[in-house]
Formats: sequence, C-alpha cells, structure tokens
Amino acid sequence: MCNNILNEYAEVIFVNRKRFTTALLAAMMIGVIGLGAVACKGKTDPKATETSETTELTTTTTTTIPTTTLTEYTGPLPNDEEITWTETPLDTPATYYANVSKGEFLNVRKGPGTKYEKVGTLTRGQSITVVAKASGGWYKTQDGFYVSETYLSGTMPN
Repeated sequence: MCNNILNEYAEVIFVNRKRFTTALLAAMMIGVIGLGAVACKGKTDPKATETSETTELTTTTTTTIPTTTLTEYTGPLPNDEEITWTETPLDTPATYYANVSKGEFLNVRKGPGTKYEKVGTLTRGQSITVVAKASGGWYKTQDGFYVSETYLSGTMPN
C-alpha cells in the first residue's frame, strides 16, 4: 500500500518537474532574446552607416464618391418649347427663393411640368424673378423658363 502511494507521489513530482523544466527553458529563451535585443539597441553596422538611406512610407486612401452633374440655372437661355398651356402675367415681377432641403436642388424646366426638359437647377436660397403664373402650379421666370411654385418661397430660407 505504501509503495502504491509512493509511486503515485513520484509520478506527480515527475510530471510537475517536466512542466517546470519546460516553463523554465521557455522563460530562459525569452530572456536571452530580450537581452540580445537590448544589447544591440543603439549599435549600428558600419556598412549601414556608410550607405544609409532614409525611406519614408506614405499611405494614401482614396474614396470614390459618385457624383451627379447639375447645371446651375443662370438664365437667360433660348426656350424653343411651343406654348400649349395658359399663363397669367403678374402685375409686377416678383422675386422668390428656392425653398428646398439642404443638398437638394430645384429644377428649372422648359415648360410648366416635370415632363418638360430640365435646363438647370436652383440651389437652396437662390433667388429667381417670376413674371407669370402658368397652369398646374408653375411660375414662368423672366427668362421664359418654369419652376414649381411648391418649392418657392417669398422669403429667404434659413
């Protein structure tokens, strides 16, 4: 019985000794590598000093953003659209401002409706002079083009 206990005890010591030895060797190797690195720090190779070059690495990140080309309306342009709608001239020309959300644009068209060709855009707060009211909720500009009254305001948007 004592022999069995003694054998088990010896086996545990042997396994623990093996683990200890492995851990000790690993720690010593790490220490040697660390000491070697510290010892070499600050020392230069004579050849490297003679032909030393400085290399600088620059990283550039390029982001491609899809864009839309918009023609900003500057008037006057020729309008060759045949008038097939009714217009009521205003007593005096009036100044209105494009009242669209920031980053959006108000289309300027050849006729009073979205089916007509777009000739340009107005940015938020850009002013335009209107001279007539066309059918369907559109205004005629002094240059003969049309903008929707839905997106016009008599005061400059903030």
